[in-house]
Amino acid sequence: MNTRIPLCVLAIAICTVLAMAADMHELWYEVRVPKGVKVDGLTAVDVVTDQGMSGTRVRLMKHREEEGFNVYATSSLMEPGERRHAIVIQPDSGPKPEQVFVLSIPKTPKPADWSKWQPPSYIESENAAWSFMHGLKGQNRSTNIPADSFEVRYRIAEWKR
Repeated sequence: MNTRIPLCVLAIAICTVLAMAADMHELWYEVRVPKGVKVDGLTAVDVVTDQGMSGTRVRLMKHREEEGFNVYATSSLMEPGERRHAIVIQPDSGPKPEQVFVLSIPKTPKPADWSKWQPPSYIESENAAWSFMHGLKGQNRSTNIPADSFEVRYRIAEWKR
């Protein structure tokens, strides 16, 4: 029996997985809102890229109070080759628009310290994540940002397996 070929294939597969993992980064992000603003625990917070999206609900994020704000924190893995990044906040109840925070992350990310808190780049009444993912300009997009909007900050870290 010739076992050299299966062993070579296995070795190549292991090297490929390790090389891909070496390029992985983790996006740590926090969203905050003034304490007086009621936030539904089912509000979705999604990381959206040109290749896909992943997210969570506010009630599942780590919570703390800080300087008059409720702050919610979590992280998400970043895939190699993603070109566009945004955080999209979608309220679960009520007619509030979706808030889109376009992030300045290079195609080849490098570890970086916390960004400054930033307001939404724009709001959109529906399908904001889909529009961002596919590079579409939604018809219901506005830069008239409500005063009670969330703010976002983020940092990039090397992924620790």
